[in-house]
Amino acid sequence: MNIKELARRAGVSISTISRVINNSAYVSPEIRERVEAIITETGYRPNSLAKDLLRNKTDTIGVLLPRIDLPTFAAMFEGITDVLNQNGYNILLANTRDKHEDELKYFQLFYEKRVDGVIYFATGITEDHVRLVKQIRMPLVVLGHSGEAFSCSAVRLENFGAAKAMVQHLITLGHRRIGCIAVPDHDVDISTHRKQGYRSALEEAGIAFDERLMSIGDFEYPWGERGAAALMSIPDKADRPTAIFCITDRLAVAASGWLQRNGYRVPEDISVACIDDPVLLSYTQPRVTTMGFDYNRAGVTAGQMIINRINGTQAEPQETFMPFSFRLRDSTAPCPQM
Repeated sequence: MNIKELARRAGVSISTISRVINNSAYVSPEIRERVEAIITETGYRPNSLAKDLLRNKTDTIGVLLPRIDLPTFAAMFEGITDVLNQNGYNILLANTRDKHEDELKYFQLFYEKRVDGVIYFATGITEDHVRLVKQIRMPLVVLGHSGEAFSCSAVRLENFGAAKAMVQHLITLGHRRIGCIAVPDHDVDISTHRKQGYRSALEEAGIAFDERLMSIGDFEYPWGERGAAALMSIPDKADRPTAIFCITDRLAVAASGWLQRNGYRVPEDISVACIDDPVLLSYTQPRVTTMGFDYNRAGVTAGQMIINRINGTQAEPQETFMPFSFRLRDSTAPCPQM
């Protein structure tokens, strides 16, 4: 059954059928009742794609997520889902596996699917990203990175300040040898800014940066173990850390586990702290001291930004930083007497 056959059966024009379906103009009650009865009788369903083309709107937002297995990203996505659903939008989700080529592929796919806008969980932004986004000209909001390269709004975490404050906490406990298990600079907001916060806290306290105390690997659990092992293998025991600051929660969980399995007491012998606060950190032994963010609120903010951009109520790009909060738990303690 198509709209032409529906119009024939109802004895009206195709444009009248369209007005009834879209409630876009006046139709007499008698004709409307007759058309609606035939629609019910035949089970006719309008072609949603055709309707979207006519409206130039699909009520769909594309979300580019670098990975789906991280609780922090999941909490942000939950916030996005809440605000978009409340405002009548559907979501097209793409898991890019943090691969440059997959991000470009899905940007192109979103363009072809005619989504109304995109929320992009960005890690590393390249010239290829900038070039493609300029070509497709879709409303865009960046989450977790500056939107400056795209001249768009962004929601970011206050990573530098969180890292600096955490290391300052360790310093107030008397620690001077503070190790750092970090990641490469691919993800600027997390890797670069958190390392900068670490170094800034040391500098302000008059503590010289020691490159032997910086162990750089990846985001996965095994690197937390290898990083801890590397730091505790510094030949001179006096040069080893009495505290370890981890760039992410995964690294902290793995580092704490490795330390305890290898005869170190946490926090009596060595303190462990990190950034990010998934629920897991409240159930480890010991519970890990960290800096957390309101990840759900970050997602809600990004969702509202893309809606405002589509509706034209936010013309100029805005950048919002989500504040951090200190979660003091059991994995940090005063520096032990050497």
